[in-house]
Amino acid sequence: MCGALNRQRTGRPDDGPGDLLGVAGKRLTIRGFTLFDHLDRAAEFGEQFRGWLREGSIVYDETVVEGLASAPQALLDLVGGRYTGRTVVRLVGARASTPAA
Repeated sequence: MCGALNRQRTGRPDDGPGDLLGVAGKRLTIRGFTLFDHLDRAAEFGEQFRGWLREGSIVYDETVVEGLASAPQALLDLVGGRYTGRTVVRLVGARASTPAA
């Protein structure tokens, strides 16, 4: 909520998370949560999520960039917001290595 009153007074946005003045006006409560709050349900979620992927209920974006030489630019593009979702660099012609016996 830091800066909400100043934003109202000046009319200029700050570096905060957006206009939260309505949160105070409506007496709302903001409470964060993370994955770690629900680790006991991780296996159940994994099973459900895989099902949703199989049936097409959830679709995610993926950008595939070809070749290791393209990786530096792909990283810059990723950080620059050019891609959404997962970014994969496919190593062209790469073979899985096997450990020496």
